[in-house]
Parts: sequence; C-alpha cells; structure tokens
Amino acid sequence: MKAAVSLWSADLLEVGAALDRLTGVADAFHVDVMDGHFAPDLLFGPDFVRAVRKRTRGVVDVHLIVSEANRWVKPFAEAGADVLTVYPQSCPDLRGTLEEIRRLGMSPGVSVDLGYPLQRVRDAVLELADRVVVMGTETGVKGVGLEPEALERVREVVRWREISGNPEIYVDGGIRRHTVPEIARAGADGVVPGSLVFGSESWEEAVRWVQAQDAREAMR
Repeated sequence: MKAAVSLWSADLLEVGAALDRLTGVADAFHVDVMDGHFAPDLLFGPDFVRAVRKRTRGVVDVHLIVSEANRWVKPFAEAGADVLTVYPQSCPDLRGTLEEIRRLGMSPGVSVDLGYPLQRVRDAVLELADRVVVMGTETGVKGVGLEPEALERVREVVRWREISGNPEIYVDGGIRRHTVPEIARAGADGVVPGSLVFGSESWEEAVRWVQAQDAREAMR
C-alpha cells in the first residue's frame, strides 16, 4: 500500500521538517489546492508547491480541488508538481485536460467525489489517467470517518483494471488505522494519510505501517 502523505495535516509552520523526515519514506507528498469554490476552504498554491519542490526529491502530488482546473495546469507544472489530479466537474473537456497534464510532464489523475457517477469518467480514465483518487469522505472535509460507499467504488475501479491494467487507485479521506486494512482488501493501491501520520509519535513508523498493508496482509 502506497502512502501519499497529506501536508495539509502537518504543522504548517513545520512543513520543511516534515519533508526532511519523510523524504525517502513516504511514496509522495500530497498537496491539496482549494479555491474556496469547489470546496469551502482556501489552501496552498503554486508558490507553496515550488517551495516543497526545492526542499524534497520526493514525488509532489498536487490535488486540484478548484472550480477551474485548466487555468492551473501550467502554473503547477512550472512549480514542479510530479502528479496533478483533477475533478471532472472542473474540466469542460476532461480528456483535453488529462492530455495537457501529461504533455507538460506530469502524471494525470482523476478524483471522484462520493456520489459522482464513476461511469462518466471510465473511458477517459482507462485511456488517459494514471490514477483514480476515490474520495472516502465529502471533499474538503477533515476529521470524519470513511464512508462505506467508498469501498464499493474502489472495487468498481478494480474491475476496470481487468480491461487495461490501469489505473492506480488511491483513497483520500477517512484514513485511519482501522480503515486502511479495509481499503487494502477492497483493492486500492494507496491512501492519502494525514492525521494518521502526523498524529503519531513516529511519523516514519506510521508511514511504514501503511506501506506494509496489502490485501493479503489485511486478510490475516
């Protein structure tokens, strides 16, 4: 199980220390970007990603939780993002956006809200995306539990992979000690842990615990 650690849950005055400690441990650093429209918060921007990029050799994974994704693709590419994930509702032409993300040297992903029909993005994902981020909670909400619906949505995307072998599947939201094994059993490849890591005595051990989970381990 991969761990794309959410910097939103770090002490924002100590993000540099978090990057120093977890570079080489975490599979990626997940940066949520919110514009106050798509989700009810304001959070991070290209300058923050540029600073993260300078501080770490790790993968910088940007999650665009914004109302107009297209206008931000190039700025985040220039800032040094490795992965850029968008919501279909934010892209008038999802395929075009995913193609542009890859053209600019980033790995494209698609994020799907709870309740959003997965079939609407199936073909674009199978053909153009490297990953699907299945939201485990309402978008932009912290500190709540995993919605059971998310696990069935993971299983549905797993069934897609019987066709193409793609995409990787991540779950974002509701990531807790008791939910990570459930997510692994459902077939996800990774999660976006936040408080699970930064609320632990040892951030490194918490990340390694997540990474040790897979479907076989979870069933024991």
